Amino acid sequence: MPARPASATPRAGGRSARPSRPMTEPSYASELMDEEEEARQGRAPPGRVTTGRAGKTAPPPVVEEDDSYTGPRWLKDVPGHSQSVLGVGVVTFCLALSILPFFPNVGVLGTLLTLVGGVALVARELKRAGEAPGWVDHVPAVLLRPEVPAAYTLLLLALAVGLLGFNLLLILWVAGALLVAVDQYKQVIEGPDGVGRHFDVRSLLGFPRVLALAGVATCIIALFLPWGVMMADGSAVPDNAPVPGSVRGAPPELRVIPSNRPSDDSLYQTGGVVRRSGWDLPVSELPELALLAVLVLAALRPETERPAFTRWVPVGAVSVSLLWALVSVRLAVGPFAFLFGLGAVGFYAVRHALGRDEPGSRYPPEEDAPYDPDQDLETERDTG
Repeated sequence: MPARPASATPRAGGRSARPSRPMTEPSYASELMDEEEEARQGRAPPGRVTTGRAGKTAPPPVVEEDDSYTGPRWLKDVPGHSQSVLGVGVVTFCLALSILPFFPNVGVLGTLLTLVGGVALVARELKRAGEAPGWVDHVPAVLLRPEVPAAYTLLLLALAVGLLGFNLLLILWVAGALLVAVDQYKQVIEGPDGVGRHFDVRSLLGFPRVLALAGVATCIIALFLPWGVMMADGSAVPDNAPVPGSVRGAPPELRVIPSNRPSDDSLYQTGGVVRRSGWDLPVSELPELALLAVLVLAALRPETERPAFTRWVPVGAVSVSLLWALVSVRLAVGPFAFLFGLGAVGFYAVRHALGRDEPGSRYPPEEDAPYDPDQDLETERDTG
């Protein structure tokens, strides 16, 4: 067959001058090469943006980070960039760990107060930083006062005393408490407008406040002493309870040699008899916090306004601590030391309730002005 003559009429699309593609190449290869040639000629196919290199789209715009924060780098991702919020987070993590049986805990009352105070402190910090979410509006205004962070700081330090021992929880709790204490001391305690202006800690060294200070210290130390041998539920060990391996567990017709086996021996232990300190007793944080409240009231300056019922708070704190001790009292050194210290605190509480704790003797009297003879002469001239 003779060769087909080339057509003089160009095809639509302006591609007549281009060399024909071999039939062995796929169709999409010819389309890609056509688009590349169009890009070189400055014509981009519809729906595609060229950037100087054929077949490539424009890169997405780069979002620049906000570098307006100039505080510490380790607080950049913390809500409100607050050191106190980070401390509350560490303390909350400690409360979650205390659920495990091999970690100590701060008790039900201590956990409840810690959670409430932590929510109030976080709300106050977020509101101060201008990042308050919607739930902050539902927090009562009384919990946003500067006295609440100061009391929360004292609470964390007081609860750390009951966690003393070789455990990881104590390290984490102290770290979180120090983060809160250092930050809040600069904000609400230190300075002329801080809460610290209402207190005079040195006044606790004067009589009779020094008796309250010594009594509270004695009571806290007594909680570390043994409070006797008792059952795991806190009840006393009955005298007629049969103990395996001893003469009391044997029939009366058998004659055996009495032997006193140690109660802490795992081979002869009944499983429910343990030796406990005061901190192991239920609600042991209640007398500690109540007695510390007595010291806080005792350290108040006389010119500080206070409600009238506060004069009875020390008596109430001593009464609550006494009832707790009488419920848990055992024939051991711990309860007797606690009652001895509580007696000293009670002596101050009674004097405070009767109004005999006058602070006038704590301050030196004002010195008289020096004698000026010229003043007497002027007085005589005026009267003469």
